Amino acid sequence: MLKYFLIIFIIVLWLYCLSVLKRAHLTGIYFWIGSFGLFILSTLVANIHLIWLMAHLITAILGWLSYVIPGYTVNLSNNLINVITHHEHVQLFINYECSGTIETLAYESLLIFYPIYTKSERFIIGISGAIWILVANLCRLLLIIVVVNQWGTSSLFWAHSLVGRLFFYSVVLVLYYNTFTRAQIRRGWRQRKGEQS
Repeated sequence: MLKYFLIIFIIVLWLYCLSVLKRAHLTGIYFWIGSFGLFILSTLVANIHLIWLMAHLITAILGWLSYVIPGYTVNLSNNLINVITHHEHVQLFINYECSGTIETLAYESLLIFYPIYTKSERFIIGISGAIWILVANLCRLLLIIVVVNQWGTSSLFWAHSLVGRLFFYSVVLVLYYNTFTRAQIRRGWRQRKGEQS
């Protein structure tokens, strides 16, 4: 019971800090406190339901793709991928790390408090960004499956920890650049151009 009161107290304190920062027009601090707080709160909530939902969705999509791409089978009820390779079987369990939930929550938390977008732009960019991360994660898992299928169980570590992660985070970095950096540069350039004319 004390745990729930503590969570409610932290949420109320976070919302109060946000209202003070917004009235003081401290946009940068408002962005960081808001994004960080929302990320922490959403990961606490996601720990229960969203991680399971994302893992199940990834597994289901990989199950549909297994009809087209050979070399693996899917156990949907347990979120398991069974990669068949040279008389061996490798099982990949889709959990919070492989589901992309943390990356999606971090992206959405930053986007919600990013000051250059309108609410409708945030909504559209948020949905398209979540789809981008989902597709990048699916491609990462398919890359791991193909590598393990071709080179055996000895390739699992470097396929999962190195190649897969480098691919995934490179693709997510492109999303972050287009959503945050490029948009800020373009809108700032347009604003300066409008002030000069």
